[in-house]
Amino acid sequence: MGPEKLISMYSALGRPLTLVEISRLSDIPIGQAAKAAEVLSENGRIREDNGAYFTPGSGLSEAVRRQADQVLDLKWRKLLGLARWFRFAPFIDFAIVNGSMTVGNVTPLSDFDILIGVRPGRMFTARYFLNFIFGLVHGRRLDDEKGSSPNKLCFNHFVTEPTFEKPPHNIYRRELYRNMVPVYGEREKAERFFGANAWSGANPSMLEDLRYSPAGPNIIGRGLETVLNGRLGDLIERKVLGPIAKRRLGAYIAGKPGDGRTVMSENELEFHFDLRHEKRFQNTEL
Repeated sequence: MGPEKLISMYSALGRPLTLVEISRLSDIPIGQAAKAAEVLSENGRIREDNGAYFTPGSGLSEAVRRQADQVLDLKWRKLLGLARWFRFAPFIDFAIVNGSMTVGNVTPLSDFDILIGVRPGRMFTARYFLNFIFGLVHGRRLDDEKGSSPNKLCFNHFVTEPTFEKPPHNIYRRELYRNMVPVYGEREKAERFFGANAWSGANPSMLEDLRYSPAGPNIIGRGLETVLNGRLGDLIERKVLGPIAKRRLGAYIAGKPGDGRTVMSENELEFHFDLRHEKRFQNTEL
């Protein structure tokens, strides 16, 4: 994607870009990015304010960018403080941050979108333990009201290896996926997830991020896995937690607008009801 389309997209998301970001996200040398930005500025296609680039009429500025970066820094500290609790949950292969925290268009009311990799056959068991653990530490988003749960984890996407990669392959999802930040989990499984999504620019080198903790479950998490790994765990998953979750989630989905993207199966859970950005850019070339 060229610099102009890139700046237009991020401006719509509320995020002015720097030259370094334009260069990185457009996959062009920084000198070329600077020249393109200069020409676009001269032609009135974009605006520049003290090194921040955005589209005219977007209401953005360098001050907006600076404020967002300050909020982002504080939120990352809180998020990483919560991430240590993943070690108590069984059957979690990895936890990856996406959404506004990785794109950078945060506000003080933003929550934390988390994609969870789950062991096959334990989708609902893993989900219930996550909800329980992060409910205890007041770290889980409890409702869907916009801005009601700042700094809380939002578990809106669970995947297993068969669902690591899937359409749609639009420009908005590409930006989300290639900016994801892993914060917890087994390196091998996370590498396979990023490898499966190479279409977006995601790659295993993302695991070199210093925010990533290459850890597995602690003694409590391992103990739960031992107890629930065999026939007892199968029974609880298939006869108890699975049916309860499907009934409750079905009622939850039925009360939402019908134009979102929802999946509910043993291999994937996805609940994305606000697709306005994805729809806006769905026809933009990759």
